[in-house]
Amino acid sequence: MVLVTIEPYGSRVEVCEGSTLLHAIRLAGLSITSLCGGFGSCGKCRVIVISGSSKLSELSQLEVKHLRDSEIRAGYRLSCQVRAFNDVTLYIPVESRVRVGERRAVTRGFMRKVEVKPLVKKIRVQLPPPSLRDQRSDLDRLIDSLKTVVEESKVEVDYEVLKNLPTILRGSNWDVASVLWGREIVSIEPGDAFSESYGVAIDVGTSKIVVHLIDLTTGEVRAVGLAENPQLAYGEDIVSRMTFANISEDNLRTLQLLLINSINELVESVCRQAGVSINRVYEIVVVGNTAMHHFLLGLKTKYLSASPFTPVVGRTISFKARDLGVKSSTGAIVTFLPVIAGFVGADAVADALATGILSREDNVVLLDVGTNTEIFVGNSERMLVCSAPSGPALEGAHIRHGMKAVDGAIEEVSISSDGEVEYRVIGDAKPRGICGSAIIDIVAELYRNNFIDSRGKFRRSYGLKRLRKSVNGWEYVIAWSNETSIGKDIVVSEKDISEVMLAKAAIYAGISVLLRRRGLSERDISEIIVAGSFGTHINPLSARIIGIIPDVPGDKVKFVGNTAIMGADMVLLSIDARSEAEKVARTIEYVELSADPYFSEEFSSALLIPHKDVEKFTLVKALLNQ
Repeated sequence: MVLVTIEPYGSRVEVCEGSTLLHAIRLAGLSITSLCGGFGSCGKCRVIVISGSSKLSELSQLEVKHLRDSEIRAGYRLSCQVRAFNDVTLYIPVESRVRVGERRAVTRGFMRKVEVKPLVKKIRVQLPPPSLRDQRSDLDRLIDSLKTVVEESKVEVDYEVLKNLPTILRGSNWDVASVLWGREIVSIEPGDAFSESYGVAIDVGTSKIVVHLIDLTTGEVRAVGLAENPQLAYGEDIVSRMTFANISEDNLRTLQLLLINSINELVESVCRQAGVSINRVYEIVVVGNTAMHHFLLGLKTKYLSASPFTPVVGRTISFKARDLGVKSSTGAIVTFLPVIAGFVGADAVADALATGILSREDNVVLLDVGTNTEIFVGNSERMLVCSAPSGPALEGAHIRHGMKAVDGAIEEVSISSDGEVEYRVIGDAKPRGICGSAIIDIVAELYRNNFIDSRGKFRRSYGLKRLRKSVNGWEYVIAWSNETSIGKDIVVSEKDISEVMLAKAAIYAGISVLLRRRGLSERDISEIIVAGSFGTHINPLSARIIGIIPDVPGDKVKFVGNTAIMGADMVLLSIDARSEAEKVARTIEYVELSADPYFSEEFSSALLIPHKDVEKFTLVKALLNQ
């Protein structure tokens, strides 16, 4: 065994000889940025070796690729690549730390109004006590009292409820509140608890988990919870996590338990906020992408992660919360909304449900931008959906100084005609990186000022003081070292711009393919709806300038926030919405972009700013020529 000391936390952990430093950091319960999950492709899990460097593994090719010579001389290593063969002390620098709980995220969004008519019903009844003349069983006595609500022959009862039934009936003097989930009695309580009926909606995102506590009587959101997805330690993207899960059953169970433990903490938290007993939570509705859906259920992702990307289950499914280890009332139900395909999950179904796009007679585009961007195009007659492989660049990954939208992230940038930069930072902090919304601003501003060409290459004839050539190529300084918290210049390179252009091309090509399949042009689009946290913070003009979205007037672009969680709210509150969610998953047509003959052509055309066919962007052209 070797002892690994981790500063600045003062943590010490023993690991087997030959273990990676990333393994030691995880074992110590600490977090470090590891976007690729420890496979060496992101170069983000940097540590500084303070002592013991002579007993570490040699520099790997990936370390040579990601680390500068000056950083190597300063003791920098990639924690996922370096193995310890003796005691070692390391330091996690500021830029590599994950600050849990500080992330900016949108926890609410647009939701169509629904009539409060939940599947959960709570009914108060006064039962006649048994006697020698009335020797019906306790259960029959209860069911007979519910005849006016549900047919006697169809009533079922939860096993745990049945075990506690005699005690509760007699302890409450036969005045009880029965909780029905459909036709099943999932709880029996004293009658004075009649007015307390709650459900929980959960959006399990790749990077964050959002929880709503819903009053099933009034429809009110009583409390909101938010946490980082704890699986981030195993990769920023779902492919890295599936790769980890596919190695062994133990790995899959690790990812499942991380989610369950985080969800339990959030459910307890929202109940505390509202002063509600967790025993009054009777249903939990979960949405998320297909991978998160499988991780939470503990389902194998082996076939989901490889072509043809087949999920284990696609339909709506419900289980006892206790069987999954999710805290709530004894007989509570966990319901997972349906998924559409391997990369179009229940969160996309919830987006469509909350925004009501299937009831629209006009043609709309709905985007939920992420590592995989879900794109809907169509109307009530025919709606198509695809998942564009946009990659994590728009969320800060694969960008040298990219980071998530947390304190210290530059979130908004403007560049003047003389090349000077103004920026806004999240939180009361010095900048330590650039998040996705700012990256889009930077590319748009550089192009608007003619500092880069349509290929994203710097025009070097301007003599800009912020433009320089480094060992990694040409780069532009956004914040000087004396302005930052990391003591280094924060820059954007041509490679970074290339990553953004790859992401934006995938999204635009996905929209183009669906429009072509529907026989529509961009002029036929009446509205572009942008959902999710990322969409809430991007500048729509910047997005139009670089060609992420079609060239439509600004008033046709609508930001709707976190509609995934709102769709889950709707299902909790309305049996009609629950049925509509099934319709969404059943009737929307999935298009596999990799099998579409036009995708490569559209993708190549969209690799230029704003597009190879500049006439598609006449509004942007006119704006830039002003």
